[in-house]
Amino acid sequence: MATIRAFCPICPNPFYAGELVFTKLQTESVAEQLLPLKTVLETGARQRPETPEGQEQAYADIRNALADLLAKEHLWQENSPGIYVYETVHSGRKQTGVWALTDLNDYRSGKIKVHEQTLADSVRRLRNYREHTGLEGSPVLLTYHPDKLINQVIADVKRNKADMALGNSHGMHRLWKVSDHGQQELLVLAFKRIDRVYLADGHHRLESAASLPVYGSISSLYMATDELRIEPYDRVVIPDTPYDVAELIKMINHRFHMLESAGKRPVRPQRPCRMGMYLGGQWYHLLLKSEFCDDTALDMEILQKHLLDPVFRITDPKTDGRLKYAGGEKALEEIAALLQEHPAAIAFTLSPLTPEQLVTAADEGRVLPPKATWIAPKVPYGLLIQKHDHTQ
Repeated sequence: MATIRAFCPICPNPFYAGELVFTKLQTESVAEQLLPLKTVLETGARQRPETPEGQEQAYADIRNALADLLAKEHLWQENSPGIYVYETVHSGRKQTGVWALTDLNDYRSGKIKVHEQTLADSVRRLRNYREHTGLEGSPVLLTYHPDKLINQVIADVKRNKADMALGNSHGMHRLWKVSDHGQQELLVLAFKRIDRVYLADGHHRLESAASLPVYGSISSLYMATDELRIEPYDRVVIPDTPYDVAELIKMINHRFHMLESAGKRPVRPQRPCRMGMYLGGQWYHLLLKSEFCDDTALDMEILQKHLLDPVFRITDPKTDGRLKYAGGEKALEEIAALLQEHPAAIAFTLSPLTPEQLVTAADEGRVLPPKATWIAPKVPYGLLIQKHDHTQ
């Protein structure tokens, strides 16, 4: 079940939304140069190195910036609670969901099923940010098996003109505010009777929020499993000591069949138990040998068990600094940049999970390695901002 409720978000003034949400270039008619909300309200808290003085100043700057944006009406505070229907269109694909607040007790009591480990340092940083600012610029993504009643309410709401429509060259985003109390109650009851809810994206944000007892809810976007799109999430190992390529290949050959990629082209696997590897200037196809196969193991588990642990001695992917991640449509570009910066790095490309694999892993209580899934949509920071206080 899911315990949801309406909320009063902070929204961008549509006149400035291109600058605040999508970093669109300013037009000559706008005299004041505006920075993206993510930069103004979040990035400052990520400054390195971390010092108590630096963090205190960063959080003060964020609070002052938010107050200034509201005072100048670049942002508006909604004064009546709503549940929102959200639609995004990207690369010709439309995805729709319901945006509301979720009671954090659903997570603390195990009603929200998870499938992925978290990185301790990321949880710590997000906890500090939430504790000192109370801000959530984007929602966690939750999924559930399709429900006829929820689908019907969404369809009814979308018959009206969207309350907000924003977009750029990367896609469109539309929001319908559900203000009618009867429709709100129908959605609340519909989600309450859902058997199982799964966390699709936002493990670190949900874990950090749940660790702060003074906050009772979290901004959440619910999308049915048939609305999700899961993209690859790849790994790059950056060795801290030199290695011998021939010796590494010998160790890898013990458990995997290896085939050089024609023309040294990057390998993007599309089937389970297959992965790509970049090593010593060459891309390879890897196939786990049959004697090591486990029909229930997912690719990131195979990689951890049969390569990262025994070959590279990466026993804890949650904390090992040698392991980097690249996900989504630009994963291969990010990998190329890492290989340019670290010529001795070894890259591994994986096939994406399916929504069915995700929910099965969660139902079985399996916790996959960190960064197991790159799930779309990635909601732009600032479409709806939730500002918590200690009573929520």
